[in-house]
Amino acid sequence: MQRSQQRQRIINLLTTGLECSFYVSPRSPGLTYDELLEFGRYFGLQGGEISDAMAQVSTTYIGQTKILPNPLRVLSWIAPHIVQTPEYINPAAFDFWSASLHESATRNGVALARVDRDTTIERAAGQKITKHDMEVALAVQCVKEHFTDTDGVVSFAPGKASWPSIAEQRKGHGSSAKHDNDRERAYLTVKDIIERRTDGRAAHAESLDAFTDKLNKIGYGHFRLWWTQIVSQMRQADPEATPVARLILAAALVEGCLTFVVRHGRGLGVGVFGSKTFEEDPKRWRIEDLVNGAAAGQKDAILDSREKQRVEALIAARQRIHAGRMLSDFPGGVPDLRPEEAREAKGIADMVARRVLDWLERHPGAA
Repeated sequence: MQRSQQRQRIINLLTTGLECSFYVSPRSPGLTYDELLEFGRYFGLQGGEISDAMAQVSTTYIGQTKILPNPLRVLSWIAPHIVQTPEYINPAAFDFWSASLHESATRNGVALARVDRDTTIERAAGQKITKHDMEVALAVQCVKEHFTDTDGVVSFAPGKASWPSIAEQRKGHGSSAKHDNDRERAYLTVKDIIERRTDGRAAHAESLDAFTDKLNKIGYGHFRLWWTQIVSQMRQADPEATPVARLILAAALVEGCLTFVVRHGRGLGVGVFGSKTFEEDPKRWRIEDLVNGAAAGQKDAILDSREKQRVEALIAARQRIHAGRMLSDFPGGVPDLRPEEAREAKGIADMVARRVLDWLERHPGAA
């Protein structure tokens, strides 16, 4: 992909993410910069790429807590006659607000047209338009500077009292849009990120990032830098250009993740990491032993049998870093490492970190 095309894709993805924040949380739309970085990681974006694209993505002023999209770049807002799939707005809600304000303007004049926000939302419910859809429509119209909402009183913004309803704009325009997988994925990602603000889950949606914070709670906060560096380098390793590096670093994260919870698991006395192997110096622990220990303990195990098999496949592939092992296992020459195997390695590292996090939630112990 050419650089200009990649840059445009980044701008479009970030704009879509910020747009979707209105559909998820219309009373508190936008994402913090850290949340936007989290969103970008879901699509493989790096912090520098996001930072460089911000001037094209947002008009948010310095000092504001949340970043909002540039409304002139949101297609569904500037061209509502184009039906996007999936669609996250209810056109009837937009038109209800417009009709309500125009009704007030008929009585009082455009300059004095006013409606009460909560009362209007309740009236819309009588036409089976949900409160959420009404709040989305109001939030969008305010950020577009078509409406103003002052202490629950909604009015037209100066000079913005006349435009056709969405229903009228869509006449003659069929819904021929193809399903946009990136748009759907962006919505689900933003929904997950925003829900994490209040539901008690780790602030990071990515399990490898969430584990960074967990290191403090299990007594290994002094290894945060090491962990963060390995995670970052694993993500930067291109599965096409450097698949071996990607795989080896993913295996190192699996080994590290399990190593850091050995003490906690043994302290619980539930059979996890119960082998006498873990009474020895940690430098003697092999990754195979760590995986077996994590799969022990029956109902208290960290990994189930299927997950254990996935990790064992990663371990076997990692052995290519040992020339002697390769001579023994592949006397005719080691097979090439395919990019999809490197991608699977990252998936396995993510999976193990998530299982460890879930296990720590179920077995908090004294950590």
